[in-house]
Amino acid sequence: MKYNKFVRFIMFISLLCFFLLAYGFAKGAYTVLNPQKGKLIASNNTQKKKDDDNVHKSDQLKIVALGDSLTRGVGDDEGTGYVGRLKNNLQKEYKQSTSISNLAVSGAKTSDLLHDLKKKNIQETLSTANIVVLSIGSNDLFPGANQMNEQFLKTYRPDEKTFQNNLSSIFKIIHQQNPNASIYTFGYYNPFHNVQGLDASSSFVYRWNNLLELATLQVKNAYVIPTFDLFYNEEDQYLYTDHFHPNKDGYIEMANRLTSKIGSQLRGESNE
Repeated sequence: MKYNKFVRFIMFISLLCFFLLAYGFAKGAYTVLNPQKGKLIASNNTQKKKDDDNVHKSDQLKIVALGDSLTRGVGDDEGTGYVGRLKNNLQKEYKQSTSISNLAVSGAKTSDLLHDLKKKNIQETLSTANIVVLSIGSNDLFPGANQMNEQFLKTYRPDEKTFQNNLSSIFKIIHQQNPNASIYTFGYYNPFHNVQGLDASSSFVYRWNNLLELATLQVKNAYVIPTFDLFYNEEDQYLYTDHFHPNKDGYIEMANRLTSKIGSQLRGESNE
């Protein structure tokens, strides 16, 4: 009698274990085949989306401006220059929050900019930029309007080798300080094209523009913004009274052309 009770007890325990095992297996299989997001994961994903939205909304375009008096805006009676108008254009036309650090120095040559690029504060500023804009080289080419005359041009030979080496070093240093920043540099125009006896000076400007193009080709994301065609035969309209720097209207044209080029980058279009 005791033996029969013991057998029935063992059978009951075995059957109970079987049902528990079967239930556990069925639940496990269901969980694998029908996964559900945990509350913590869902919460993290929601937070990440909010963070991404905040980054996008507060994203600011940081521009560093380098170079000479053109970047300083000399000749603009409003004092805005192409740099100030670039910022206004980007904020108005593209709704792009923009900050600009203008580090240009009037009268600077390529050798001066090279010297400045070795300064720690300028290097730190460059490292945070999204875009670098500059104008440099005009002072290397032309000694000054008061020295320009027909006789001077007959014997004048600008130092192309030094200029080319300096340009290459400038773009390489900028790129080394910030490999991800796009670099936009203005090409050269000839302020003496319509001056009697000085039209031959355009040949020097052509050469300077060619050397600038070659220098930008050596680094990634560097582009030339042409200006020769903007001022050609338009000197009376776009040059300041010193017949060298742009006036307000000249800077407007430069800013518009630069804005268009940078705008293509903001739209994700190719800059090539």
